[in-house]
Amino acid sequence: MKRSKKWGCFTAMLLLTVVAAVFGLYWAWKYYGLPEWPDHKEYKTIEERAEKALAFAKRHNMNEHYALFVDYGIPSGTPRLFVWDFHQKKIVASTYVMHGPGGGSTDERPVFSNKSGSECSSLGRFLVTKEHGYSLKRSFRLKGIDLDNQSSYARGLMIHSSYWVDKWCWKKYIPLHRASCQGCVTVSSRGMNYLWPFINKEKKPLLLWSFVSKQS
Repeated sequence: MKRSKKWGCFTAMLLLTVVAAVFGLYWAWKYYGLPEWPDHKEYKTIEERAEKALAFAKRHNMNEHYALFVDYGIPSGTPRLFVWDFHQKKIVASTYVMHGPGGGSTDERPVFSNKSGSECSSLGRFLVTKEHGYSLKRSFRLKGIDLDNQSSYARGLMIHSSYWVDKWCWKKYIPLHRASCQGCVTVSSRGMNYLWPFINKEKKPLLLWSFVSKQS
């Protein structure tokens, strides 16, 4: 009987160790794994918009080498901001993005709005400026270019990072957090470590196009 109890305790401890190890490896892969590459199926989603994005960039004297895409149809616990290289015709980097909590948004499903004070994420095409937020110096303010998102600059929308994204990116959906995101394109700190020097070195401003894919 004593041997049976000892064996049972050993088995339980072994199972707990295995579960903890699997969880730890999964969390470490999502948190520390570099780079934050998307699934290959995302390539087609961006490819479908790349030609239109390039034509738009040319018309507005924007960057013709790179563009940023955010697909809010992808769960926030999966990289959904993509850096697209028009020359190589492929995604060269990606990162996690959480969405705003306003308008009845949930972790799983964002509600979009361009109204001031809505705390919602916004859709459409934006110019990524090299202006920074007042309190978040490592950030890029966004100017809406479409008719229905031109309030984005007045709203103070920008690309910036938050450790909240780092903390919860192992989950399928990053929990909403008003202090971290009120409609901005809030990325992981690793994502900003890539975007900060990358955007700053480009002479022409980049286009950012946010949309909801068919996956939603």
